[in-house]
Amino acid sequence: MFDDLRGFIEKAGALGECQVVEDADWNLEIGTITELMASDPGSPLLLFDKIKGYEPGYRVASNIFTSLRRTALGMGIDLPEDARGVDLVRLYREKIRGGVKLLPPVEVDTGPVKENIVTGEDVDLFKFPTPKWHELDGGRYIGTGGLTITRDPDDGWVNLGAYRVQIHDKSTIAVNVVPGHHCDLMRKKYWAKGQSCPAVVICGQEPILFVAGQFEVPWGVSEYDYAGGLKNKPIVVTRGVTTDLPIPATAEIALEGEILPPEVETRPEGPFGEWPGYYAKGITDQPVMKVKSILYRNNPIIQGCPPFANPATYSVGRHIQVCAAVWDDLDKQIPGVKGVWNFEEGALKSIMVVSLHQMYGGHAKQAGLLVAGSGKAMVTGRWVIVVDDDIDPSNISQVLWALGTRVEPDTGIEIVKGCWGMGSNPALPPERRRRGDFTHSIAIILACRPYEWIKDFPLATRSSPEDIKRTREKWDWLFSGSREK
Repeated sequence: MFDDLRGFIEKAGALGECQVVEDADWNLEIGTITELMASDPGSPLLLFDKIKGYEPGYRVASNIFTSLRRTALGMGIDLPEDARGVDLVRLYREKIRGGVKLLPPVEVDTGPVKENIVTGEDVDLFKFPTPKWHELDGGRYIGTGGLTITRDPDDGWVNLGAYRVQIHDKSTIAVNVVPGHHCDLMRKKYWAKGQSCPAVVICGQEPILFVAGQFEVPWGVSEYDYAGGLKNKPIVVTRGVTTDLPIPATAEIALEGEILPPEVETRPEGPFGEWPGYYAKGITDQPVMKVKSILYRNNPIIQGCPPFANPATYSVGRHIQVCAAVWDDLDKQIPGVKGVWNFEEGALKSIMVVSLHQMYGGHAKQAGLLVAGSGKAMVTGRWVIVVDDDIDPSNISQVLWALGTRVEPDTGIEIVKGCWGMGSNPALPPERRRRGDFTHSIAIILACRPYEWIKDFPLATRSSPEDIKRTREKWDWLFSGSREK
């Protein structure tokens, strides 16, 4: 496991999966290079240095998790060389089987994040080469791959959540917190008392913290404790200098300050290219955070995980976590589930695929309905595809083959209307968006052989699993990639 972001980057380099890029402009060039590289499956991690107008050593990392191997590394999983996508889901399920044992963080007096400390009038967010990621963005976003730290004023537990952060001026940022998320509930408690909400925005951290910060950890449970459990080693933290909040000791950059009540000050936030690959939300007024101090490492690295049409640019196994959770839910209710997958290419969580060994009439439809009703998966979902157990759900070619050969549209597609949704849905009609109706429909596609006559369904012209295994073992040199005996 890695104790900081730069250790992860070094490992990516040792694997031949890191590309250093020099002399790029923060204004769109970094974002465009990131987007173009991410369109190539398995593209390398990008480390931008000598950025136009900035000192060498002030860096930006992007496309951090655009390969299956780096995603596994970030999640603390040792992935076999020949692993498929669904294998990563299976291994992650094994990692969290029986629940994650919570390990509280360990506090130290100092750490690398305190190598440089600026406060008061010396605070200047433009010291860092924050990109403008997309052409139509409303500004520069320093927070696309970081976490926001807050503490519950009543119970004292600490939350870490992943939210986008826009720079407004040298000491003012806007944190776009999703309504109803833990950070939102916490800050409203402070505001109800007539107080500002102390907060820290970190802009680069060890990957396992990012994994925990994106997951639906229950209310009252700190992501520090959850990440420590995933890592099987406590996260090391150090106290902030102006907020007294615990900050990852190895974080790259930490912005300390207070989120003001909305009646005190708001500023327009956005637009910003969002996770589905569209500008759906537009511009909204957001409470501002006044930055009182900046802590940062020597040669700091901004972690850039901006959304593009390819979710791998901003997700570190988010789809793996969701698939593992859905698979667990299915196993508690029905037998025969052989795999669950989400195709990132379709926008995060929009297309879920379940591989099923059918055992009784209605089994496939039951699986589809259970997934459609899962809040973990389908708050933004459009399609649930159920395939037979001879189909690898993470292999898009096999899934498309099943869709093209095993579905009769008049009997194999069900539409479920009025499902829970979000305002970032780009297909939401304007009139429904205006009245706050974010519900949407989900299609369940039964791309599997009809159970009623499954034994009479034509045999596929494919080698048996036993023959494939035997051939791979005998001709390993041919399939290993070396092409050498």
